Amino acid sequence: MTPQALIFSALLLGAFVLLAGLYGLFYSIGTLRGARYLVTAAYGCWVVQFLVMLSIVMLTPLGNGWKILIVASCLVYLRIPPVMWRHLRRLHSLHEGGRLNI
Repeated sequence: MTPQALIFSALLLGAFVLLAGLYGLFYSIGTLRGARYLVTAAYGCWVVQFLVMLSIVMLTPLGNGWKILIVASCLVYLRIPPVMWRHLRRLHSLHEGGRLNI
């Protein structure tokens, strides 16, 4: 891998991780506040992350194993915030007023 390819790959991977974090942040705040525009922005971040993932797969000299990991991560990231939000809502609905309601 050339130094230029290393820097290019590192920048794309950094953008990939940053967009995943922004997706989770916007989704959480948007859902908590009922702000539909933030949830829409969250999904927009995921779409850009998907495009960055395609760039990583097509334009970088990473090995196939790493590329498969990036593709799988991108697809799994789409589901993490909604699943975790449902889990937290269920957890908090079980525990009201200092006692567990079962």
